[in-house]
Amino acid sequence: MLRMVNDRADGSLTARERDDRAWIINAARRAWHQPPESAASAPAHTETDPVIEPPNTPLIDAAAAALAASTDRVVILSHSGRRYVAKRVAPQPRSRLQAVAVRWLVKGITGQSLPMQTLRLADAATGVGFEARRLRALEQAGQRVPHLVHEGPDYLLLEHCGNTVANLLEDWTADTCRTEMENEARELGAFHRAAQWHGASQIKNLTRHGGATWRIDFEEDFGELVPLPVVQALDVILFLNSVSLAGVVDEAESRRLLPQLLALCLQENPDPRVRATLLRARPWVARLAWLSTPMRRRTVRGRQRKGALRLALLADALATLSDAP
Repeated sequence: MLRMVNDRADGSLTARERDDRAWIINAARRAWHQPPESAASAPAHTETDPVIEPPNTPLIDAAAAALAASTDRVVILSHSGRRYVAKRVAPQPRSRLQAVAVRWLVKGITGQSLPMQTLRLADAATGVGFEARRLRALEQAGQRVPHLVHEGPDYLLLEHCGNTVANLLEDWTADTCRTEMENEARELGAFHRAAQWHGASQIKNLTRHGGATWRIDFEEDFGELVPLPVVQALDVILFLNSVSLAGVVDEAESRRLLPQLLALCLQENPDPRVRATLLRARPWVARLAWLSTPMRRRTVRGRQRKGALRLALLADALATLSDAP
């Protein structure tokens, strides 16, 4: 089980007791600062109001049991007729090599140097707290992200938000895929226009629920280290790269579709700083695509390696970007 042992000798608390105590304290604080009002005079609840929920102990216990019974990092469980996702947050310390690569890339694209010490800070990328904070902030801002039900010592319990777009795309026709990806490009642009960033905007991290798109996976802390337009430009690049060669989107369709998706993203979020960042990134992507040319037609166990070809398709899409809006 992923619950801490309660050692009565030293006064420590179990995870359940900590949740209970935190909820009681928060409720008491609200009662102290907000006198009771009649139902008629009480203000209506707004989306930005913080919602304090009592701990759902049976659900938390069920999630802990599901994680204990599986070695998977992400476990889907059902409880009281609803589906949830229990997600272990794996440690991802940034190595010195990764820090150097990020620093080199940021310097080349933005002209700004980031301190190595800042880049190697592992706190944001290793604990559950970073993703939990991002989920709460995005939900409070009215964005469609999974509701955080519980924050455990090394896992998060989230409401299930449907199947991923990457999985759904496998069964779509070419026309359906084109229409849906155009919608997703507009959604990403609107998300950016609201001054938000994803950090992992691939279609595998988009889900469909209730007829709408939801965003999942907010472990990446890159957006905490660079200016907002830079990480938004990275979102666009990751999205385009994930659409390329996915499902029925073959090489020819990728060449037609990616420039359209790029234009839609920037049409929805016409921030000149994002466009300028993409233009500065263009020669870097083109250079990487050229270096990877020998890898494009290689196969592994009879299957084509798509990474190098995707890079070339991305470079071609960025080449269609005009210098002026």
